[in-house]
Amino acid sequence: MAANTTDNTTDILLADDDGNITTTTCDCSAAPTSNTTSKEPEVVIKVFTLDWKSKDMIELIGPRFEEYKNGWVKIDVSVVSGFDTLFSEIENDARLGLGLFDVFVCPPTIMGSVAPYNGFADLTAYVQENYLEEWLDIFSGYREIIASYNGKILMVPFDGDLLHLFYNKEILEYYNLQPPRTWQEYNDIAEQVHGKIFPPTNKTLMGSCIGRVPQCAGPYWAAQVLSTMTQTHGSSEGSLFDTKDMTPLTSDALFETLKIFETQFKYGHPNEFDDCIDINMKPMGDEECVLSLNWGNVFLADLIRGKLGIGRVPGSQKVLDRQTGKLVTCNKDICPNAVYYDDIGFVNYSPYAAFGGWSGAVNGNISDEKKKLAMEFLTFSASKEESRKLIIPKVGSREASAGYDPYRLSHMNPEDYVEQGYDAEQTDAYLNSIKEGLLSPNLVVDIRFPEATKIMSILDAAIINHLNTTKGITATDQMRRDVVTGVTADWMKIISDYDTRATKEKTEKILPQYQKLRGVYGELNEDQNLIGDVRWIGYALGFVIIAMALSFGGWVAINRKHRVVKISQPIFLHLICVGVLVLSCAIFALGIDDSGTTERDRNAACASIPVRTKPCTNKWFNNVFSLPFPSHTSMFVFQLSGLCHLDFL
Repeated sequence: MAANTTDNTTDILLADDDGNITTTTCDCSAAPTSNTTSKEPEVVIKVFTLDWKSKDMIELIGPRFEEYKNGWVKIDVSVVSGFDTLFSEIENDARLGLGLFDVFVCPPTIMGSVAPYNGFADLTAYVQENYLEEWLDIFSGYREIIASYNGKILMVPFDGDLLHLFYNKEILEYYNLQPPRTWQEYNDIAEQVHGKIFPPTNKTLMGSCIGRVPQCAGPYWAAQVLSTMTQTHGSSEGSLFDTKDMTPLTSDALFETLKIFETQFKYGHPNEFDDCIDINMKPMGDEECVLSLNWGNVFLADLIRGKLGIGRVPGSQKVLDRQTGKLVTCNKDICPNAVYYDDIGFVNYSPYAAFGGWSGAVNGNISDEKKKLAMEFLTFSASKEESRKLIIPKVGSREASAGYDPYRLSHMNPEDYVEQGYDAEQTDAYLNSIKEGLLSPNLVVDIRFPEATKIMSILDAAIINHLNTTKGITATDQMRRDVVTGVTADWMKIISDYDTRATKEKTEKILPQYQKLRGVYGELNEDQNLIGDVRWIGYALGFVIIAMALSFGGWVAINRKHRVVKISQPIFLHLICVGVLVLSCAIFALGIDDSGTTERDRNAACASIPVRTKPCTNKWFNNVFSLPFPSHTSMFVFQLSGLCHLDFL
């Protein structure tokens, strides 16, 4: 790194995918650093973050730690503009082992790109020794999934992000409507109220307000809708890609997502492509919008006090069958975490911790002494006492405008918010929505593996292009299929290209990184002794046995009057054939294992085996030993059966 002492800029080394080294300029004075004391600091902690987020570090977080350390530590903040640049520079610092900064404050999305290079220090031992009680106060979804990689703690949360449904209670009550439970109900409400003049305010209503400007929050809206159809058993299975083999979870689920967005757009804000989440917030505050999705910023902004409804994001009655790519109706077995309603049946909910919240990481390429101090800075700033100042701020304060959401159990006391000036009913609704989401076993998290940004950008661009193309017309199924095919192909190419580079560079491919991010790497890669293709040999032998049993049964029927057959008693011979026939069917049940089957299928197959085997085996042996064998032959068979421990007689 070369520092320019004249204009306070810094040249940072960057490496592209081919390993070529270039430089970029970081404006390390773009945001003034804090200095709460005249005492000359002995140690400087270099923090690297995004430009518009740096104010929080400079004005709110940094000065408190400097004061806590009595002025001998200084927090120095360096910034860049844009997430792409932020992520690139953090990744390049890790790949090249530069150690330019001590602390990174960024979204957890970058973790999968940095962890394979040990770019983030392992915080596990420090947390266990110095921070365990505080750590266990953090919601499990954040500490066990979002902040961890392959069982190691790599980040400390500063913020808890979760998408919520926001609605105007007064408008719904006026039109005798209930908050939507499904996307279909969401669109039905939007259609019913859109364009109507609301008498109490004399304002024209908009059914849905979702900002869709490119390169903003669009991928999160898409992933939220999609995940309600693709994830049913928790984050370990994945919502955009299958954690078993990186299969894109698109097909009919993305097809249905496009249909949902078409209706939202039709009955939505007229300028949805012109702005980001301001489209979600301002019309809601102006009492012009009925429904919207957003993070907790809307609650902290204290919009339409007493009228703002907050709840969990709608779910889906149909979910994706990963084997067929088709949507199937939710039931208790397919959707074990679904909610049952008497009038509409099971609804699968997938609370989405979109963006993952701002978190801090310690650079893995700095000295151990500096790492320890950086860890202390992060854990101090995210502690119960310090975090409360940002999470539960006074209404209208500077901290409230920062938009930090709860991520600790200790942040969930409604009385604390009411004391700070928030409406009691809205506070209860907000905190209940957070509890339902973050404690849900079906919590959805971002993919976070390398190339995740490209993956999400492709999804966003495809949906925006589709909505623009179909604006004012009725989209056809073929148009939707083309979008699904294009997104799936582009995603698979990104994965394939990355894996090809990984093979050349002898680094890890995306699948194992994805599995480590979800904590299922060992579980999915251990030898489970599955039957595999051997089952087909068993099935073939089963059919051979069935054919032989039927053939011999037919032979006995044809020759039943033959002297030898008469002596052998045809009825007993037929019973033997029937016993062997039914017994052989157990081969097909034994061929069912954990691959490509549901738990219900496996339970049924397992339960059927003893029903088929024991009575049929008993019948076979009983009939065999009832036949008029010569005494020495019967004794031989009897002794042989005893040696084999076949105690069925």
